[in-house]
Amino acid sequence: MKMSGSDIIKLNVGGKVHTTTKSTLCKFPNSMLGAMFNGSMSPSLDENGCYFIDRDGELFKFILNFLRSSKLSLPESFKELDQLALEADFYQITPLIECIELLKQPSPEKQVRVRYLEVIEVRTGNLATMPTMNSRIKTIISGRRDVIHKFLSLHQIHPAERERLQLNSGKDYTEIALTGSNVRLQVGECLRNQGWSLSESQMSTFPSGEAIVHNYKDRWMLTVYKEDSLEESQCNSVDDELIDEISLLSSGDE
Repeated sequence: MKMSGSDIIKLNVGGKVHTTTKSTLCKFPNSMLGAMFNGSMSPSLDENGCYFIDRDGELFKFILNFLRSSKLSLPESFKELDQLALEADFYQITPLIECIELLKQPSPEKQVRVRYLEVIEVRTGNLATMPTMNSRIKTIISGRRDVIHKFLSLHQIHPAERERLQLNSGKDYTEIALTGSNVRLQVGECLRNQGWSLSESQMSTFPSGEAIVHNYKDRWMLTVYKEDSLEESQCNSVDDELIDEISLLSSGDE
């Protein structure tokens, strides 16, 4: 009897019964299943009249779902990819074979990218350790322009520096004057809340005439993990280069 594409078919695959349609099994005419049900081959029947295939019945559900949706969907804990590849090869379903080969390729390694910002505060005065009316405070942040722009609020940047920050190209390293009382602590709190960690903090003191100069230098570090995909390596190779070190202001600059 000739079957139509909507005919219901029961398959006994390795002792497990699956129910589907002829059109699903013949989705890829050049496959073994396509040949079985388009008249090119004569499939065997079991005692219950089901078409019998002597293969893995549990894995066949993934084969059947691929025929239905053209997508390979596997559970996260799936550990039988090699066996599934053998099943796909047996059924000669080329698109499924290609999907499995892609999954078998090593996962892209995570690349570590490190960003640095350095905040330098210079206090000059008779009581330079405290922000009093008798002390002058200058605070500078140094690092990559796009990183500064992304993680700092504009109100923390000195008005005279904002235009220069906008004009510099994205990956230039720059030194920007900051504004505000105790801005070094404000910037530290801002960076900490965004995932940065304080990797180094130094203080130095030296006399300058009748005044005392205190230099405070905080180096902040952010570690970013990104997948090294082909698309990224082609499109973002410059943007995603590893930064091993940044040339920063010397602690004696004013």
